[in-house]
Amino acid sequence: MELRHNSLFIPNKLSRIFQPQRMHLLYAIFLLLAGNVCVAQEQRPALITGAHGAGGGTANTSGSQGEMGQLTDQPIASGETVHINVFGAPDFSIMTRVSESGDIPYPILGQLHLAGLSSASAAAMVAGQLKQHDLLADPQVLVTVDGTTSWITVLGEVRNPGIYPPLGKHQLSDVLAAAGGLTANTGRVIEVANDRTPGKKEYLAWDPTMHNTESYDRTVNPGDRVLVRACGIAYVSGHVAKPGAYSLCGSSHMTLSEVVALAGGTTPLTSEKHTYMIRTQENGTRTVEEVNLQKVLHGRAADPVVKEDDIIYVSPSAMKAVLSQFENG
Repeated sequence: MELRHNSLFIPNKLSRIFQPQRMHLLYAIFLLLAGNVCVAQEQRPALITGAHGAGGGTANTSGSQGEMGQLTDQPIASGETVHINVFGAPDFSIMTRVSESGDIPYPILGQLHLAGLSSASAAAMVAGQLKQHDLLADPQVLVTVDGTTSWITVLGEVRNPGIYPPLGKHQLSDVLAAAGGLTANTGRVIEVANDRTPGKKEYLAWDPTMHNTESYDRTVNPGDRVLVRACGIAYVSGHVAKPGAYSLCGSSHMTLSEVVALAGGTTPLTSEKHTYMIRTQENGTRTVEEVNLQKVLHGRAADPVVKEDDIIYVSPSAMKAVLSQFENG
């Protein structure tokens, strides 16, 4: 004969040990223990699947406060912030800045040299060091970079100035397209500089009319700063139809006759023989050149090239003014 208590079965031999009056207590203890096991299972944290590491595995990415930078094939540079995520080992996951010497401080291993390595090669190096020092049997490492030194800064006469990741083959035309293209005030010079060679700037000839595409395929490297300069301005005053400031973007060599034409031409009381071009030199001094505009317009004299910030003054004619008053009087 067996003693039954709900779904709890107790063999006949054990019924001599456990008396019927104690069965309720035994069953309550059994339910309590079973409940604790269920609660413990419910409170167990779920596994988090993350990105693949250097070995292609999947693991917890909770290291480095869950922050991730960008994977890069470009060399890691000084000043950049790197995220080293060792999956399943948060004590070895860090976020730190690369020093001027190209090193980072790393737990237990000390200083590691990352400058010059890509994301993949840096991850392989860190994984190898962890394994070599018997810290982890099969470390899965992901290294990402969070910094502007590996990106390209675009400023000046573009529609969307900003900092952009290197695109495609890193060509200048690609970078300018990513910045929204050029504005109508784009000049004929694009300046490229970087921190690798401070004080050395490269000036590229650029044709705003898009007829000359020689500079389109020029390679722009990560960390470069691209400054698209605006058009130069020349100022026309005196006896012209529309005095004002005029852009020099229309031609690679804007001449005096072209600028005067932009200003609407001369007025009837102009003394074309006494037109002045005022130019500021690099040392701050000014030079004044008198030009016979009448001969220039009739092709009997050279048409001088107008430079940025030149001032053109077309003087009046006293004789024409007197004759005009006599005729009107």
